[in-house]
Amino acid sequence: MKRRRFFKIAGGAAAAIFLWPRQIWSAANKAIIKDIQLLKWRDQHFVVVTSSDEVQGVTLANSRIEHLYGIFNGLVKPYFISKDASNLEMLIDGVYRSDRNYKFSGMPFWNCVGHIEVAIWDLLGKTYNKPVHQLLGKQLRTEVPVYLSSLTRENEPEKEVEEIKEKLTLSGCKAVKIKVGGRMGTDAKAELRSYKIVELLRKYSDSLTIYADANSSFDVEQGIEMGKFLEDHGVDIYEEPCPWEDFESNRKVADALKKVKVAGGEQDTSYHRFEWYCQNNGLDVLQPDVFYNGGLLRCLAVNKLCEQHKKGFAPHSPKSDPLQAPFLHLAAVSSALYGFQEFPLNAVGRKSGDWFSPHFIPVNGMLPISNEPGLGINYDNAIWNEARLIE
Repeated sequence: MKRRRFFKIAGGAAAAIFLWPRQIWSAANKAIIKDIQLLKWRDQHFVVVTSSDEVQGVTLANSRIEHLYGIFNGLVKPYFISKDASNLEMLIDGVYRSDRNYKFSGMPFWNCVGHIEVAIWDLLGKTYNKPVHQLLGKQLRTEVPVYLSSLTRENEPEKEVEEIKEKLTLSGCKAVKIKVGGRMGTDAKAELRSYKIVELLRKYSDSLTIYADANSSFDVEQGIEMGKFLEDHGVDIYEEPCPWEDFESNRKVADALKKVKVAGGEQDTSYHRFEWYCQNNGLDVLQPDVFYNGGLLRCLAVNKLCEQHKKGFAPHSPKSDPLQAPFLHLAAVSSALYGFQEFPLNAVGRKSGDWFSPHFIPVNGMLPISNEPGLGINYDNAIWNEARLIE
């Protein structure tokens, strides 16, 4: 199909995305995809893409993939076999249109595409002996400042804040994200806990950057009330105040708040929805997930929107294992990257496993971006000897 038509259709892409430097390879130096495998080893899943030159690209898979075997193996994987990986932007468009796959569009479909796309980037990086970020565009940073993300609503406020203080000291981080509300709903107990944690954190430090994640807890009135409280306590980002699919309600909250930035987009997979957020001031910071949203190219499309509309870009990636790797390569080239990026609080001071290297450990609050070929992750060979093929 003609390139102009590709830029116009809705696989979620847009004309501005695909600016990565294709000149690093020539038409005569193709990377034909010979095989794609979904493997399970212990409680982990991996996607392995092999080229006709026997180069392998690998990504760890997120926990959602276990429930998506049919879409992965039945709809997505077959399209990529025998295709040229160096035409990746065309493949992402093509898999969306092929055999009416667009009728399955949404997080389950794009999450499957995202895993294959990320593994292909690893393959391309290894094929051309370059880190993925060099294939994506101009490197803008060599390390990324991170915040510690508390993933629980179960601890008492005092206990939660004491753990946060301990982990801030260990990691050198200068920012934290806490939970407010009750996740997809709230009650008086959850709200009192929210107020107490914010108050204790601000009492602990005037300079600490605080983000708050509501996980779709509130209606508009409740969301504005909580938002104004957060503004009074110097909170910088307020994530998903209203149900994430209710984009008008989140826009109303964003319109009512003047200091705190309203963020969202973790569950979204539609380029047009992200475009709506930008054009209608529906959100201040957009947070696509690298895998849920279909991979690095589709996230770069959102970054371009953010750049054009002066919005912040902060991809969702609360990981300390190899799932963090593609995010860091994305962050290396993202022109609209905003603020601190996510690192799980409960991962500070421990390794995520002895089956991969290097480990992701914040030093002085920063995570380095790898310059090794591909994603820069090395896996224990025992994985491939013991893993089971999912068909």
